[in-house]
Order: sequence, then C-alpha cells, then structure tokens
Amino acid sequence: MTSGYQNHFNVPNPFTEESNPTKAGHGYYYTYGNALFIVINANNYNAADHEALIKKAIKAHPDTKWRIVVMHQDIYGTGLDYSDSDGILLRTQLTPIYDANKIDVVLQGHDHTYARTYQLSSDGKQHASFDDLKKGQQGQSHKLLNNALKNKEFKNNYESQNLCYTIADMKQGVLHNPKGVFYMSSNSATGSKYYNLIPQQQDYIAARSQSWRPTYSVVHITDSEFTINTYDVETGTAIDDSYSIVKD
Repeated sequence: MTSGYQNHFNVPNPFTEESNPTKAGHGYYYTYGNALFIVINANNYNAADHEALIKKAIKAHPDTKWRIVVMHQDIYGTGLDYSDSDGILLRTQLTPIYDANKIDVVLQGHDHTYARTYQLSSDGKQHASFDDLKKGQQGQSHKLLNNALKNKEFKNNYESQNLCYTIADMKQGVLHNPKGVFYMSSNSATGSKYYNLIPQQQDYIAARSQSWRPTYSVVHITDSEFTINTYDVETGTAIDDSYSIVKD
C-alpha cells in the first residue's frame, strides 16, 4: 500500500493475509446496518486471495441480510476495450466464488460507462483461468494479455471461455427473491474520463448508457430491500429505471 494512500485512508479489517498484495493495498470489509460490504483489491489477480477474504468476512458477520462486493475492475461491464479484455481476467474464477458465497450485488467501475446486468449465475462448468497472463501483471499493466489478444485464435478462445455465466433472471424493476448476482458498473462521477460503449451490447447487460456527463448512484438498503438509482450530477434527473431486490 502506498504511503499516500495510508496518509488519507484507514480501512477497516484489512486483509493483510493477501498472498499477492499490490501498491493499491489490501482488500477489506465492513458492515453498514444489515449489509456486509467486501472490498476486493482486483489489481491482485489471485482469485484465491479474494475468496479467502470473502469467507473471512462472512465468518465474522454470518447473519447480515445483504452481501455486497465492491471492486474496481468490472467483470461484467460494457465499455469499449476493457469489458472484453482485462475487465474479464478474473471472470471465470470470481463468478463461481460469488455464487458459492451467496453474494447479492457486485458494484464495479473501470469501464467509465454506466451499465447494469440481469441476475447472473455461474454456468457450473470448468473454465480456463489464464494464469499465465497474470504473472507479474498488476494494476493497469496488461501487456501479456494485450499482446496475446492480437492472435485471432487466442482471442476467440479467451472470449469463449469467459462465456462462463447463465442469465438467471431477466425481470426488471422490483425482483422478489431472485436467483443469481446483480452487477452494476458506475460511470465517472467527476467527468474526468469517459470511454465509448462496446459496439455490440453483451447479452448479460440489461441497461447501459454513455451520456458523456458525470453521474452518481444512490444505494438504499433496508432489512428486506436493496435499491439502486443513478442520476445525472448536473440536472439530478434519473438516467435509468430504478432496480430493486426484495428478500423475504
């Protein structure tokens, strides 16, 4: 963890057992009301570290109603370049981990576009982890992957292996006890950087947009309901329909 980060932030419950720590620091977790938030350091490509953190957090707070993962890289995004390249370096490994640990929601970034998915589950099959492309690669360094993707045969295999999900529920609005995990990617709240949307919308995306304007999302959680709404910073108008999950 950089000294600059440490000078500004004191994160709760840092996962110092991480075997592949990066300058971005460690993962950590905390509770807010009846929700458990687990923040993973996705600059570390070792999924076993993230699984260990998730299990540790759940063991410490087994009775929270909601389990929410927060990560920078979006394993289910829709931005040009990233959502079908480095954005899915961890998809084949994290998708079944989230399922097994009954994660409800994953909040993501990285693509600088807005997107939300349908409810997604793992397809239950074994998929390549592409560990050879992660050796020595951290943060924004993806030279091995970028070079490999220049090969058409490899690119086709890489993309096919990352079809490791099933769409568990396509309902919109308010969902009652849905199966699967909900993934949301936030756009820039400051307007400092935007990316184009990938030309062909992926089948797992329920809604997406690139307004080239700063946006922000509001999450409201009660004992029985999770709701997320996203707004334009300057006008305060909603850029998408409200999405809610209700659990008995």
